[in-house]
Amino acid sequence: MELGGKVILVVALGFGTAKAEPVGSVTVLVYDYANVPGAQLVEAETFAARSYRAAGIELIWIECATSDDGSELFHACERANDGHRLYLNITSKRVADIRGPRKFDDAFGLAYQTYAAILYPRIEEMAHVWGIPEYLILGRTMAHELGHLLLGANSHAPSGLMRPRFGWRDLSLESAQFLFDPKQAAELRRLVQSGQPVAAR
Repeated sequence: MELGGKVILVVALGFGTAKAEPVGSVTVLVYDYANVPGAQLVEAETFAARSYRAAGIELIWIECATSDDGSELFHACERANDGHRLYLNITSKRVADIRGPRKFDDAFGLAYQTYAAILYPRIEEMAHVWGIPEYLILGRTMAHELGHLLLGANSHAPSGLMRPRFGWRDLSLESAQFLFDPKQAAELRRLVQSGQPVAAR
């Protein structure tokens, strides 16, 4: 795909990459306060799930209610609220709105002990600057922040999905920047197989 003079290969991670044998699944409860268009959110979730599938883990996405009129979504989340579950909030705020001015005020997301926040205005801005679809940045950010919830706060890596910063060149298949490094992939499989609660890490 060529956009804005940049070539972005939007190819399933499974093509040309080794897949680990599946060891289990993790449920992600998604609260979309930024009202991301439905088709775009599905594309981002699909894109993020490939990073985990390559490590042998399936992500199950559950859309949750963000207002009182979403009773059906509320009940779906209540039923899913057990086992391996992560909470992901897509917000219309920026880092400065949440933490005040900080060194990395250009972050796409933040991870706390039990949930991750995706900063959608920053994603919209950089998708326009880089000339690429928003779902690419959104999907990569979702996968990265969920990685922090599973692996812990100090889980940045020199390369791959858990590298702290990335640019548009990293959003191609050849870059391998959507994959966990082998050590982290093995740790993810161990954690999911052990049944250890996410909040305990």
